[in-house]
Amino acid sequence: MSIISIVKAAIIKEKTMIDHWFELDERLRFITMASLNMVLRYLIFILLSLAFGSIHYQFNLLLMWLLSSFIAFYSYKKLVFDTQGNHLQEYLKSIGIWILSYIINAALLSLLVSRLQWNLYLAQGAAIGVLLISNYLLFKHFAFRRPAPLSLWEKILSMFDIVKTKP
Repeated sequence: MSIISIVKAAIIKEKTMIDHWFELDERLRFITMASLNMVLRYLIFILLSLAFGSIHYQFNLLLMWLLSSFIAFYSYKKLVFDTQGNHLQEYLKSIGIWILSYIINAALLSLLVSRLQWNLYLAQGAAIGVLLISNYLLFKHFAFRRPAPLSLWEKILSMFDIVKTKP
């Protein structure tokens, strides 16, 4: 190995795992993180059901959503959509999505367990699957929506400070 190749190797930084992660399609990143978050939520749900009993499954469901919201928000913000700033605004929008998801989850769980007599754990697993697609669309187009790029005309006008442009 020559000295030049050693210097080049020292200067050229290898791609990190996070660089490879962001080369993946956003939908695949979301499915991966949502799946990990859902597994975490499911495990929390099981532990809560074992601790408090399965009779109080709606309470367990609410507690599960509250406990897992911070981890899910951070993983979507940083590891899926890679947005900067707007933490509070994005978190509040995420809470709105989770409230809607909770309502859908609770309704599905009630329907499957009370009306259709499904096993509680199987019913929650099915409900989680239904929420995956709707949550991706809501997070992408609502909570972590990026501003639309400026048109060519807006870029030209912004050079002369004629029109205030979006940040």
